[in-house]
Amino acid sequence: MAVRQFFLAVLLLAVTAADASAQRTKTRFDGIRDCERSGRMQFFRHNPNFRRFVIERAGIDVDRYGDRVGNQFVSTIYRGKATYEAAAGTQNVRFICLHAGAGRGAVFVYTLVD
Repeated sequence: MAVRQFFLAVLLLAVTAADASAQRTKTRFDGIRDCERSGRMQFFRHNPNFRRFVIERAGIDVDRYGDRVGNQFVSTIYRGKATYEAAAGTQNVRFICLHAGAGRGAVFVYTLVD
């Protein structure tokens, strides 16, 4: 009987720990991924031959800003290198992304040819 109660307690603890881990994964904020997504939508609207926009995760500068730019709140500025690909070919670019924070998304994504 005691072995069965112990087994049930361990099982309950494992389920609770797995549930807490899943919640952390769901709420974790990835602003870089949001900048990529916003950049892809923006670039596709302006260039129908656009294929992909990928931010290089290594070497990204993250500036915590926390102020307004015009009438839009910006919490973080991301800067770094990325790859921009369209029908004309692939280009290495530098990007800047103004991000409004968790749940709000990227406000502005801009690229400059490297």
